[in-house]
Amino acid sequence: MLSRVAEALYWMGRYVERSEHSARVLEAMIDLKLDLFEVDREVASEQWAGALRALTLPDLPFERLVLDPSEPTSLLCSMSRARENARQVRETISPEMFEELNRQYWALRDYASSGVNESNVSQALKGIVSLSFLWDGVTDATMLRGEGWLFLKLGKFMERIDAVARLVAARLDSHENSEDEVVSGAEEENVEWITLLKSLDALDAYRKAHPKRVDRRAVVDFLLFEADFPRTLRYSTNTAADLARRLQRMHPQSGRLVERRLGQLAARVEYADFQSVEAHGSATFLREVVADVNEGSSRLQKTFFLC
Repeated sequence: MLSRVAEALYWMGRYVERSEHSARVLEAMIDLKLDLFEVDREVASEQWAGALRALTLPDLPFERLVLDPSEPTSLLCSMSRARENARQVRETISPEMFEELNRQYWALRDYASSGVNESNVSQALKGIVSLSFLWDGVTDATMLRGEGWLFLKLGKFMERIDAVARLVAARLDSHENSEDEVVSGAEEENVEWITLLKSLDALDAYRKAHPKRVDRRAVVDFLLFEADFPRTLRYSTNTAADLARRLQRMHPQSGRLVERRLGQLAARVEYADFQSVEAHGSATFLREVVADVNEGSSRLQKTFFLC
């Protein structure tokens, strides 16, 4: 496979995942701000600022973060980059894959051109999240499980590892020197931890595993070490390592360092537990995971792409 094709597939996977993750987080933060703004504006503002840091987004008006075509970090621009990478490799992906990306891109452009308002922004976020389900289904149903599929999926899961680790670390940082504050409600659940679970579409799965209550310890343990939910750190690192092993079988020499780096990361998460990570510092552990996955991504790019 040509290096430019592999690179386009890898970044297509990353940009689609980045757009979807950001859309979920922003949707959840809108609800949190509505819940907390009248109760504690300072906490609401801190949570919003933490979410922007986790997403590496600038502190701009919400509408610009979603639909501004001139803002390079906006979700519209991320979708535009995903579509452009897909356009460059249309002969490698299926027609249905390009059609889904193209359809969602133009839907976002329509929202942006028809006037940025609360309704359009909300529909744009929901559309991006819906695209992720369609995209995964179409990709897995129509694409050969060859090199192209491996690079695309590696992009997806490398982005997911980075995103989950940053998001949970940001939430832990906000409570580093304080006890959890429980927001009163029917079940006295902590609305901020619920928002974190919603941001990763994990609330329903979490409640099946922990039906009694939402608290910091159980949420962090679930999001880091649950083996059977696809948005946790453990699942994502194991999947990325498996994809790297499959790629290494196709490229025994050049793929060895990438496979080893991602395998080491997966083993580090696989054999960790909440107690040891908590003793070391959960936020510190997650920042080290971010550094490790970035190193793995850099190694993959230097090995397979034209840098």
